[in-house]
This record gives sequence, C-alpha cells and structure tokens, in this order.
Amino acid sequence: MSSLIVLCPHCLTWVEPHAQCCTECGGSANTDENDPASELLAARLGTRLLDLGPVKLLRRGWPACGQLLATTKGLLFIPRFTIQPSGAMEATTDETPGPSNRVAHLFHWWSIPPWRRPVDEVVPISPDTAAGPPIPVLDLLLDSPGGFFIQRSSIQRISLRWGRAYIERPPSRSVTLAQWGSTTMREALRLLIESHDWRSLVTGL
Repeated sequence: MSSLIVLCPHCLTWVEPHAQCCTECGGSANTDENDPASELLAARLGTRLLDLGPVKLLRRGWPACGQLLATTKGLLFIPRFTIQPSGAMEATTDETPGPSNRVAHLFHWWSIPPWRRPVDEVVPISPDTAAGPPIPVLDLLLDSPGGFFIQRSSIQRISLRWGRAYIERPPSRSVTLAQWGSTTMREALRLLIESHDWRSLVTGL
C-alpha cells in the first residue's frame, strides 16, 4: 500500500488512497489532480462556531487524540502531535502531556526524516491558546495530516451512550468519539446544542 496521504476533495478527510479512491467516502482521490480552490474548500468547511475541547477519535491507523471544532458546515477533528527531543513529530496518545501538543506543517511532518525536521517550523494547533488571531479553519485542516471532517448535512444523529458520542451518517461509517482530557463528551455535546444549527441532531442528553 502506498504511504502517500492526500486530502480527499470530496469528504475533506486526510486519507491514504487505494486504487485512486478515498478509503473514507469512496470518491476519486487522484494524486495527480490539482487541489480544489482554497475559496471553495473554505466555503465547504464553513465558519468556526465552537471549540468543543479535546477528544479521542476511535479509529485505527491514524492519530486519535486531538481537538474537536464545530463549524457552520460540520465537525472538524484536528489531531495533536508532540515534539520529541530529536525534533521528530509523534502523534499524541493518552499518555502524552497536553501542553506540549503541536501540529506540524504537512511537508515537514510527512515527508522529511525526523532528524531533519526543524522545530521552529511547527505551529500551535489550538486557535484559542495561540498568540494572535485564531488560525483559519482551512489552514488547520491543511496543516494537519490525519485531520477528519464530518459534513453536518451527512449526519443523521449524534447520540451519547456510555460516555461516548456516536455520529451516525449513513451510508458512511459511523464515527465514535471518547473523552480525552478534562472535558466529558456530555459537556462537549451540551456546548454543541447551544448552536441552533446543531440542536436537532444531538440526542441522549
């Protein structure tokens, strides 16, 4: 299997394509095609509404711990990374302290060997804690290999069961989120239903 990852132009999720197809939504993910215009991508991601806090995305093979943001068009999962003493980037795990979490720029995280990755080319992932204005949603996604976007129009229901949030979006696979850090999934979903656009989708509170 190829080690090349791309941002799927259809579901806006970082994937490792198989036979030029997105493994998440099945759409074409031809690495030879140009990326959609930035203006189009930004419009599809929508405007940032809420920072729902740290969560754990239960899936295999990709970074699992990160930040969940709600926009006017969907939910954006931004994985977190930690800088190692060598300068290498490592996906944050349950055991990794939160304050050192970072997101690497794509080309430095994915294609440059760890011993050649300069530490000063890493940016903070949290728009709220970073100095200066919040990082645009599009920039967060583009600079976050392993990022995951769920379109609000594709969501049938978000339910809370046994402390986990289940995002149902048939015919695509459901997505499960668990607590990571001090914020519980119940607290995160309560924040979400404060937005009129999301209120009707959340159940089980």
